[in-house]
Amino acid sequence: MAITWLQYEGFDHIANQYANTKPLVSKCHTREEDIRPIADRNRKYERIKKINDNCYILQDGYHSGDEVFGGYHTYTNPSYGHVPLKPTEAEIVKLAPIVWRKHRDGSETITIRNGTGYQAHNGRYSFLDRCLPLGLQFILRNGKHFILCQNDEVEYYLAKSLTMAEHAIPKKDRGVQNPRGYTTRDDGVSLTFKRITKYQRCFEFVSGGKPIPKPPRQVVDKEAKAKMKDAISTFRDWSSIMFPMLPKDDREYRSRLMQELSEQTNGAFNQYSWRPIDSFAEKFDLSRNIISDESHPLRLHLAYFLFSSIEDIYDEDMDTAKNRAYVMSMFNRRINRVCNFTKTVKG
Repeated sequence: MAITWLQYEGFDHIANQYANTKPLVSKCHTREEDIRPIADRNRKYERIKKINDNCYILQDGYHSGDEVFGGYHTYTNPSYGHVPLKPTEAEIVKLAPIVWRKHRDGSETITIRNGTGYQAHNGRYSFLDRCLPLGLQFILRNGKHFILCQNDEVEYYLAKSLTMAEHAIPKKDRGVQNPRGYTTRDDGVSLTFKRITKYQRCFEFVSGGKPIPKPPRQVVDKEAKAKMKDAISTFRDWSSIMFPMLPKDDREYRSRLMQELSEQTNGAFNQYSWRPIDSFAEKFDLSRNIISDESHPLRLHLAYFLFSSIEDIYDEDMDTAKNRAYVMSMFNRRINRVCNFTKTVKG
């Protein structure tokens, strides 16, 4: 199946290709379905569909807005004799990857939509890359998607959609409790551009889209950490003195500490773990008690494994300001982790 790049010039180009493409008729498809492939007829799901004289859509198939190639979205309803459920015409237009329109004033617009769902939509990305008109370009960068308007050299963020056809929304996402946020309403992520017919390959942004989401970030619970400020400072000073005197390269010593950890916590620590610092992070209440209690039996164990995780540079010359700053910075991060002082918040 040949993959063809078809960079259309405008609405009339789409309309002419539709008129000059013979419908595909076979044992699987009737003439009434009006399947007119964009290029290779083996890729019949990539097709032009005429809504009316002023609206054409380009379909890439296998999404809830395709009435012929609905894929796994084509559910059946037992109450209607297992008749395949299909999207309405309004849903077809709303969910199409590319919609071309000609308006009463003669202007032309193109609306572009990303795939629906949180997963990757590689077929949609390829389709947009091949079928956008000259003057618009699909860009994928660091997992985010953009439409570059070459006229003003501005990239517009093309977010993934959560809009689906009514029949395709899973049962667990219906009703008041909708954990994944799927909806039948237009979520406004599609981008609409107006073609400037005075110039070639020229478009201007009209509407749609959402801002680029900010990634989640880690913040420190300063109030909780402030309550243990003196205890942390004392533990840091004591650990800095003790750790260099311990047999850091003795594997038997390390195994003995791990066994004692397991015995003291009734098996809560896996004595064969390669990263006991992770176990301290999971049991942050224990870590806080150890740091607060100078006579805690596991105080040496926490100091040993905490500083072992940064000993790659700790063994260097600690008299240099660079190394001291690094060790203190890493110690602070480890304390935030094992005491659960950090939490993830939305960007």
